[in-house]
Amino acid sequence: MREQVDFGADDGASVIEAVTRAAAQGPLATEILSGAPIVLRYADVESLARDPRLAGVGLTVFDLMGLTEGPLRDWYGGLMFTNEGDAHHRLRALVARAFTPRAVEAMRATTAELAASSLEPLATSGGGDLVEANAWLAMRVMCRLLGVPDDDVVIFGRWADALSVTFSFMEPDQIDAATSAITELLEYVADLAEERRATPGPDLITGLLHAETDDDRLTRQELVSMVTNLLVGGHDTTTSQIGCSLLALLNEPEQTDHLRARPDLVPSAVSETIRLQPSIPAMPRTVVAPITVAEEEIPAGSMVFLCTAAANREPSVWKNADRFESTRFTEPSTPRLLTFGAGPHYCLGAALARLTLEECVRAMLDLVRPVRLVEDPTLIPWRTVLGRSPARLQVTVG
Repeated sequence: MREQVDFGADDGASVIEAVTRAAAQGPLATEILSGAPIVLRYADVESLARDPRLAGVGLTVFDLMGLTEGPLRDWYGGLMFTNEGDAHHRLRALVARAFTPRAVEAMRATTAELAASSLEPLATSGGGDLVEANAWLAMRVMCRLLGVPDDDVVIFGRWADALSVTFSFMEPDQIDAATSAITELLEYVADLAEERRATPGPDLITGLLHAETDDDRLTRQELVSMVTNLLVGGHDTTTSQIGCSLLALLNEPEQTDHLRARPDLVPSAVSETIRLQPSIPAMPRTVVAPITVAEEEIPAGSMVFLCTAAANREPSVWKNADRFESTRFTEPSTPRLLTFGAGPHYCLGAALARLTLEECVRAMLDLVRPVRLVEDPTLIPWRTVLGRSPARLQVTVG
C-alpha cells in the first residue's frame, strides 16, 4: 500500500518529512485530498516533466469545484500555464521576448536596495521577525519590474494574496474574495497598460506591449492576463521561498558564517536551500494519455503530482542528500535542480525568483552582527497558501 501525503497539511514542516519517508518506501505515494498518485523518483519526475502525455492542470480544479463560469474562471483559463500546445508556445514565446534573463538581471541593484531596506528595522532594533520584514519584498521587486508605483504595492499584494488560493481547492468565501480581487486587478492593469501605450517606459509592461514574433503580438486581454499571471504566480511562491530559504540558512550557522566570508557562494547556497526546503514541493499535472510509472499504469484523465521535493533529496542521485552544502551547485557533476520544473512548463519567473532570493540572503549576511533564531525551529508554526513557509522567524541581530 502506498504512503499517503497531505500537501495542504497545517504543519507545513511535515510535508518534506512525509515525502522523504514515502520515497524510502517506494516510487509512488498518494495525495490525501485528491487521491492522486505522487511520483517520487528523480528520473521519473524529470522525464515526466517533459513528457507530452502530461499537461498542466488547466481548469480541472475549477471543474471539480463546480466553477463553470465567471470572471475568475475566464481569467484562469486564459493564463499561459493553463494552456497547452500552440497556444502555450505562442504566449510563452511572446512573453520571453520581454521577460529575458538580461532584463531580470538589470533589476539586481534595485532588488539589493529593496532587500536591504526591508531589514533596516531589524538592524536598528536588534531583532524581529524575518518573515514579516520580507513580506512585501517579492511584490515590491515585481512591481518595480512592471512599473507599478510604489504606493500601490500593498493593494497589489492584497489582490495577489486573495488570488494565490486559485491554484488549489477554494472555500466559498475564498472564491468570493478572489473574484473581487481579479475584477479590480484586471481593471487596474488595463488602465496601466493604456498609460504605458501612450507613454512608454523602461518597464516590463512596455516591453510586453512591444513584444512580437512573426508579426504576432499579445492582444490587450492577453497582456493584462499575463501581467496578473506574473504578479499572482510570483508573489506567494517567492515570498514563501524566502521564509524557507532563510530558515534553512539559520539552521546552519556555520554555513552562514562561511557565506559571509565567501559571498560568491550565495547563488549556490540559495539553490541548496531550495533543494532542501522548497516552498512548492510538487507540480500538479493532468494525464492526457496513459502513462506507466514503476510498472503501474495511470489512466488518461487522472491528476498526478511530480514531487520535486522528494526527487531533489534522492540519496541515489544526490551525494550527502540530507546535508546542507553551500558549494554543491558550483560542481559541474551536480544534478539539475527540479524545483522550477522542466520542459515547456519550466517556470518563466525562475530567474527573478532566484535574483530576489540571492539579494535577500545577501542583505541578511551584510548585517554587521550575526543573525540568530530566537526559538527552536521545530516549534515554529507553518502556513500554506500557494507555497508553504514558516509563519515567523524571530531572530536577534547581534
